[in-house]
Amino acid sequence: MRCPALAPAVLAAVLFALHCAAATISGRVRDGSGAAVPDALVELSGAVRRAVLADESGAFVFDGLPDGSYRARVVRAGFSEWERVVQTGQAVAVELVPSPVAAYVETASRIPELAVRVPFLLSGVNRDEVEKAGAVTLEDALRSVPGLQHGTQGNAFTRVATRGLRDTADTLVVMDGVPLRQLNGSADLTMVPVQSVQEVEFVKGPASAAYGRSAVGGVMQFFTTPPARRGRSGDIGFGLASFGHRETMGSASLPWRSGRLAASGQLQGADGFQEGVGRDMGAMTLMAEQTVAQRVNLRLHYFLSDVEATRGSIVPLVDGRPAFGVRREDSFGIPDARFDARLHSLTGRADASLSRDVILTHSTNFNRYDRFFTGGITILPPPTVATKGYFENAAVQDTWISDTMLNWRVSGDQLRSTFLGGFTHESGGQDQNSPNFTNAPTFRGPDWTTPVPGPNAANDPRGIRGPVTHSRFEQGIASLYLQERLEYGPFGTTLGLRWDRFDQSLRRSDTGTVAAHVRSRVSPRVGADAVVLDRGGASLVWFGNWVEGFRPQFPALSQQGGLIVPQLLRPEVTRSLESGLRVRSGRWFGQASYFDMKKTDGQRSFRSGPETFVFVNATTRVNGLEAELRSRIGAHTAWAHYAHHNARHIEFRPTLAADFSGFRLRMAPNHIAGAGAMVQILRNVTWSPAINFVGARPLRDNILNPQILPSYTLLSSAVSVDLKQVRFVFAATNLTDVYYIADDFSAQNAGNPGMPRRVSLQVRYRW
Repeated sequence: MRCPALAPAVLAAVLFALHCAAATISGRVRDGSGAAVPDALVELSGAVRRAVLADESGAFVFDGLPDGSYRARVVRAGFSEWERVVQTGQAVAVELVPSPVAAYVETASRIPELAVRVPFLLSGVNRDEVEKAGAVTLEDALRSVPGLQHGTQGNAFTRVATRGLRDTADTLVVMDGVPLRQLNGSADLTMVPVQSVQEVEFVKGPASAAYGRSAVGGVMQFFTTPPARRGRSGDIGFGLASFGHRETMGSASLPWRSGRLAASGQLQGADGFQEGVGRDMGAMTLMAEQTVAQRVNLRLHYFLSDVEATRGSIVPLVDGRPAFGVRREDSFGIPDARFDARLHSLTGRADASLSRDVILTHSTNFNRYDRFFTGGITILPPPTVATKGYFENAAVQDTWISDTMLNWRVSGDQLRSTFLGGFTHESGGQDQNSPNFTNAPTFRGPDWTTPVPGPNAANDPRGIRGPVTHSRFEQGIASLYLQERLEYGPFGTTLGLRWDRFDQSLRRSDTGTVAAHVRSRVSPRVGADAVVLDRGGASLVWFGNWVEGFRPQFPALSQQGGLIVPQLLRPEVTRSLESGLRVRSGRWFGQASYFDMKKTDGQRSFRSGPETFVFVNATTRVNGLEAELRSRIGAHTAWAHYAHHNARHIEFRPTLAADFSGFRLRMAPNHIAGAGAMVQILRNVTWSPAINFVGARPLRDNILNPQILPSYTLLSSAVSVDLKQVRFVFAATNLTDVYYIADDFSAQNAGNPGMPRRVSLQVRYRW
């Protein structure tokens, strides 16, 4: 196994070895009335890059700085941004103006940018919103993001669908700057530790120019590192919820003169709402950073996620309703069907300030993803006779990512230029073992526990275990990317370009045939924005973009006419055109955009039998409108969003005899909407109600007259009580106990039920 350049062990060895100069910058953050603003994030960039949270009195201090000038930026949820050039030895007075959304965002271009001027639709969720909503699942945490549909297949394989895209390889998931994905581009969102999430940013539309593959429908970034404070700080919490759910979570930040240690983690267990279906999870983030040699900041970051889950069965559907009154609590799957996975991710990062305006960053990441999962959850409505579809998949994946990036920022009275350029090399390999199972008994409803009489009826429900097929998949990616953000007065442009070269190969032990694939692609992005109105603290900004996403398909080996042959699908390309408006004042923030997106040669797979799939290319088009509105009036906040999606196949021919072109995409509703608030009832009591609506949608798109799943509306409510350093949160989701189908199952006449009514209690203590 190759070792990365600048191995993390080398970074750790020098982490505490060097010292810094002794200059300081201190100050205090207040609002317009003179009241202290605690927990404001204060960032410095110059000879070194540092960040700290203001304390309860609004005070902050940076010690151990090289003498000179720095650009200071202050950000606090609920307030507009503040930015100035300051000198060491200076006492800085910061006055923040109230605002309902975050001032800066990072995910759109991998560097901090003004949220109001980003030429893309971007939504965010902060830690306070997650906590006060009593979030237990990813769906709870993201309910305020417009245009999302959530689903989980059999207690694992969590999915977030947006803009008609529902493949987990269509939206890039990033954890603290590092992609969370398999070699084929898919992301197992089951591994995301919700209770450790400090903040979420979600950029809509293709973003391959900045992030490469998998950023086809957008980028969703989770930040898990606890923010820095002036002194030692942390929290510990406990939670209980319906269906045997229990959790423990905590975080800590330990600063010193020119660096800090930070950690967060959670332990979680649940019995699940389906019979005999539970899940256990443990996750941890560890981070150490140190400023050395006056102009270099080193960071070492480790992330661990471990999930063990049993899998429940799907619900057979007739006319969009459960067949034979099957309850969502019922599980007819094989009892030991499961999903077990462990992810280790280690990142070393160095930021070198070449000057006040130029920063060179190099990061090296190694991650290992070890996953074992089985099938055995397939049941179909009569008269279909089917096996329970058992299979096993044991895979170990190692990935190296090396990224070097240059950020050059120049500011003047009217002109601001931010240049980004870099090189990324990624390599990885996956070993996978899949045994063969034959002669499984068959089942027909409504009795899915008694096999259909025949020669296989007495066999194990999994069938008879046969030879094991070993697969070796290797992938190498080389990328170059450039981006220029130019602002002149009220006008701004963003130009980005990325070149990716993919080298992929797949070998299998049952054949000498190799599926090899080499492909390269250039992915552009063009964005523009203009301040239409800026008066009295309010601004109206127009933004637009034309972007392209690119993703090579995973090579496969298929049997055709009795022969094993390479199956190389054409690489998919997604192009999107979008235009919108963004308005912001001290109390209101709103944005709306119209988009038209076309995915050419996207991979499409569906079951042709209980254990076989058909893979083809399909071209789809999605256009629609997405909008959100947020307000902050005093201590009260509110949000509302609406999305209209028209998602259809332009060309979809799985066989010569079948043509489903023009069909609406499966599980793609025309309408998605939601609204919620955080209302301060008393000084220390906050009520957080929310409502989310998902419209009717077709269960399948590869048959004539598919079943239509009815729309559903979910109501939730939470009350948080703050008593000095302790916070209690009482929450309930799906208050009306709606029985709904949250996800399909590989284009069969069956689906995965959503969560029933759930109540929870969380307690957190902070110091």
